[in-house]
Amino acid sequence: MSLGLSAQLSSGTLKGKVFDKGSKEPLPFANVVILQGTQQIGGATTDFDGNYTIKPIPPGTYDVKCFFVGYTDRQISGVKINNNKITFLDMDMSSGSVDLEEVIITGYKVPLIDKDGGASGGTVTREDIAKMPGRSALSVATTVGGVSQAGTGGGVSIRGSRTSGTVYFIDGIKVRGSLNLPKSAIAEVQVLTGGIPANVGDVAGGAINISTRSSTIPKFFGGIDIISSGFRVGDDIVGLDAYGQTQIEGSFGGPLAFRKDAEGNKLDPFMGFFVSGNFRKFEDTRPSAIGNWYLKEDVKQDLQANPIRIQSIAGNDFPVYNSDFLRADDFENVKARKNSDLLGVSLATKIDITPSSLVSLSLGGSADYVDRLNYSRLGSVFNYQNNSNTKDLTWRTFVRFTQRFSQDTDEKQTQDSPASIKNAYYTVSVDYSKRFAKTQHERHGEDFFNYGHIGKYETFGETNYTREFNPNGTSFLQEDGFLDTLIQFTPGDLNPDLAQVSSAYFDLLDAEGNYNNFEQIQAGGLLNGDAAPTVYNLFINNAGSALGGDAQNNTYNIVDNAQFRLTAAGSADVGDHAIQIGFEYEQRVDRGYGLAPRGLWNLGRLLTNFHNSEIDFDANPTITYFNNDFYHDYPALISFDDQTAFDKNLRESLGAAEDATLYIDALDPSQLSLDYFSADDLFNGGSSLVNYFGYDHLGNKTTGKPSFDDFFTETDENGFKTRPIGAYEPIYMAGYVMDKFAFDDIIFNVGLRVDRFDANQKVLKDDYVVGEFYTAGEYGDLGEHPGNIGDDYVVYVDDIFNPGQINGYRDGDQWFNAQGVAIDNPAAIRGPQGIAPALINPEETGTNLTSNSFKDYDPAIVVMPRVSFSFPISDQAVFFAHYDVLSQRPTAGNRLNPIDYYFIQSRTNEVNNPNLQPTKTIDYELGFQQELTRTSALKIAAFYREMRDMVTTRFLAQSFPRQYITFRNIDFGTSKGVTLSYDLRQTGNVWLKANYTLQFASGTGSNATSNIDLARTGSPNFRTVIPLDFDQRHALQLTMDYRYGEGKDYNGPVIGNSQILANAGLNIVGNLGSGTPYTQREGASSLTGVGFAGLVGGAPNSARYPWQFTVNAVLDKTMSLNFKKDDKEKASSGNLNVYLLVNNLFNTQNVIGVYSTTGSPDDDGYLVTDLAVQDIDNKNDSESFVNLYNTRLANPFNFSQARTIQLGVRLDF
Repeated sequence: MSLGLSAQLSSGTLKGKVFDKGSKEPLPFANVVILQGTQQIGGATTDFDGNYTIKPIPPGTYDVKCFFVGYTDRQISGVKINNNKITFLDMDMSSGSVDLEEVIITGYKVPLIDKDGGASGGTVTREDIAKMPGRSALSVATTVGGVSQAGTGGGVSIRGSRTSGTVYFIDGIKVRGSLNLPKSAIAEVQVLTGGIPANVGDVAGGAINISTRSSTIPKFFGGIDIISSGFRVGDDIVGLDAYGQTQIEGSFGGPLAFRKDAEGNKLDPFMGFFVSGNFRKFEDTRPSAIGNWYLKEDVKQDLQANPIRIQSIAGNDFPVYNSDFLRADDFENVKARKNSDLLGVSLATKIDITPSSLVSLSLGGSADYVDRLNYSRLGSVFNYQNNSNTKDLTWRTFVRFTQRFSQDTDEKQTQDSPASIKNAYYTVSVDYSKRFAKTQHERHGEDFFNYGHIGKYETFGETNYTREFNPNGTSFLQEDGFLDTLIQFTPGDLNPDLAQVSSAYFDLLDAEGNYNNFEQIQAGGLLNGDAAPTVYNLFINNAGSALGGDAQNNTYNIVDNAQFRLTAAGSADVGDHAIQIGFEYEQRVDRGYGLAPRGLWNLGRLLTNFHNSEIDFDANPTITYFNNDFYHDYPALISFDDQTAFDKNLRESLGAAEDATLYIDALDPSQLSLDYFSADDLFNGGSSLVNYFGYDHLGNKTTGKPSFDDFFTETDENGFKTRPIGAYEPIYMAGYVMDKFAFDDIIFNVGLRVDRFDANQKVLKDDYVVGEFYTAGEYGDLGEHPGNIGDDYVVYVDDIFNPGQINGYRDGDQWFNAQGVAIDNPAAIRGPQGIAPALINPEETGTNLTSNSFKDYDPAIVVMPRVSFSFPISDQAVFFAHYDVLSQRPTAGNRLNPIDYYFIQSRTNEVNNPNLQPTKTIDYELGFQQELTRTSALKIAAFYREMRDMVTTRFLAQSFPRQYITFRNIDFGTSKGVTLSYDLRQTGNVWLKANYTLQFASGTGSNATSNIDLARTGSPNFRTVIPLDFDQRHALQLTMDYRYGEGKDYNGPVIGNSQILANAGLNIVGNLGSGTPYTQREGASSLTGVGFAGLVGGAPNSARYPWQFTVNAVLDKTMSLNFKKDDKEKASSGNLNVYLLVNNLFNTQNVIGVYSTTGSPDDDGYLVTDLAVQDIDNKNDSESFVNLYNTRLANPFNFSQARTIQLGVRLDF
């Protein structure tokens, strides 16, 4: 059994009976121990009825030994212990004369029938994983019935649940970040699809638990595994396929310290270690079935040298980009994506310490580091060399302590003795996880002004004057501003291709009307920070303009997430009841920072000279006489209240006077810094260049915990608001109690779990009002309220500043008119200026918002009963069923972002909801498992689940001060189906597992944003039940292994005396599934945004993708090796395995994406429409546009991945 969440998901139980082989009588007080090599992992003594229980046991393969006075010792080898499962093992013993050296050893056969069948799912052990094609735990998990990736976009859906409802554990640690582990580190992958026990929580769909290998065995072991499909040589990839995927993996483990006898001789180890690592280098992580289109290198070089041409229209010259005139033969289709390689390293380690049979300590962790170049399909065609770079590190560590209590057995006990407490133990586990990822330009990094720098733009100009007259009739020239007359450009070397565009612009055009000033340049050229135009709005990063311009790199982003968890639990067997009590505490600290660095140039341009741009005509002029005219010049009007932080700090850095005019485009990027901006500068009136939490606006991690009020009030030494935003620090707590017992051969697992989730942040007092408002109980200025209006109803008046009458009320989403009559259309109670809640302080809205509009999040508490049972009706058949209530905290859209509320009138109207509640799932299952033959069994399970309070988007009509879109817990869905699983154990040369799932998954939304398009139209949430995106009606999965033995077990071909196929085999994993839903549309809709496509018959998700079929296979042969240095040394042995891995064996081009108007993966039908004719004629080059449009249509993500072929060699010792 298990202890707490961490122990629960990293331990199992061994249970059984010991009896006399002849008489079948139970043997009380026999000793049963479980061994790994010579190391004792646990033990127990049988009771009066010969029953024993050993727990907790880490998952793995063990030897179980039983000894009893007067009987020959008995040992069963190869006993498999699985996570969260009871392994039943009965042993018979032979009495008579005893040879102290004699032990009867037999091999263990995994039972076909799972008597502990209350929980559904499946477990795949290391021995099976080693033979399978998949190298990741996720690929292994998807071989379990009811687990699917169809229609999920890469996630995992369990029995029709949302992908966000699937949680992952590694050694009991809840995973945040990467799941990657070395394959050699994986001891077991367990999937829980239903019947989830009470000590597993924060889950709405199912759980996938990965256990790593343990280490306390008496000898050293290890291995190395090298697998590759090829390598890059220059610009080419040479090998078995075109994708250059290579992995090198190694593992090593063994004893660190031994127990010793009185004479100092080594006994069994009490401390051991295991470490494994994986290095991978992929030239292309997502092989395309249809190839990838790129501009040819010689054509690209020509466009770089000659990016634009001059086109005359009506006698006026205009710059036109040469990329608008390309032809089909200017492009090439290549198999592997360019500049999209990945380098990754994964590590896993564990140290196990067992100072005694009653105490164990385990500590370890894992890490995964990825350095990748991010492929952008729309950017790479013309500009692949500027793919952004992401460095992503996830690491986690844990310490787990287990204390067992000894159970003294007194043979004088009688059966009349009271029930004693047995198998008592407790576990305390602490783990910490961290993920840090940074995305940036590979060259520019954190030199943010380098991102948009094109060159130096020097401005020349003159003072402009207007003629004025004195009262006596004389005239003079009065200064009225400064006029730019010429911009001179010097190209920079940070983004040379963009610099070439500006150079060509200045070379090919005359100054007059083209670059007298910045406004003229922006009409047809580029300034620092400008993005180049797209190619017909089809591809970004125009090769003739944006190569090196980093338009697809206008991102600097940090993800910084941490998680601390403490779990503790105790377990004891009280009579026939296995009682468990435990709790879990989890604190997350999530931080993030995002910046659009290219925009800093334009923002800096706007923020400089803001305080001195006016002329002080009240000052005494400086009068100059020149060319028979008097010139009156005035000083600048300095308004320090209007000076921005950026301007102030820049002037201080440059030593510039307050009245000097600054031109940042004439400065080198090294003279500029992000530090010059204040938070409000970067917010840019709502068009923000920055977003952050747990960091400040400059990207520095915050220390301490700023209060929510600090965002509105805190200033720096110069009086500029700092706008601190704290990290998101939700707290999750849970407690549970479980009881597992048998009643009339029925095994019950009954539990109760209570979850408490605290978002630990401020929330709006009312979603509809971003401001502090009166309720009916507080507002009596305009008369009495109708009798049915509650004191907590929100009051609406005719004018927020000067209310003269009450127009209506609202309770949650229900609106009422002034008479208290419920209404459906809240627009009926609008005032002359719009909707008008009765505000306590009408001035405190928008950018005058204060914390008075918010309150603390009220922690959500969910009570979840769990009941499962299994009823063996014979040794060959068992019924099982379960009833679960599951709950999961909000997984998206619930972090408070005060910036959104502060700029709600000018920023996006799509806002998070920090007041989201946990989702709930009610899960039922009834099943039957039957042994068909001695080597095969069939399981049938029918399931039904209701998914409630799921998160979706909703348009809040008549919210104040602006109607906006937010998230709500209003989606629901159901999933029902049947899973048939067939298990064929080794029969001859064949081992096989197959499962078929018939499923119906429907609901009002497939994910939190699936209804966003409807919300953006301002429509209410209709909550129409439709097939969900992952509603795969039929799914058939097959895992088969065909393998030859060796020696007397070999039945293959023989050449001479050689068993040429000894220890050779073929493992196949095949998947066949029906298509998932999509929404078909009608009308003409271009990829460029021209036209409109509406719903076909108004039925979302009524169309289906084609069926999917994929087969992955690995062909391998193992050869035994013996290592011996001389005759005095004991020989060491090892195994050399050579294998060929083929993913997508038949290279099937499964269609996983289509254009909604045609249902085709490569044609949207637009080019043959009447609307397209006019559109094409308006292009600079019609033929080029059509060619480019067809290139855009060739989307590799509409097809499954191409076949890959890899050759591997693995040495184990």
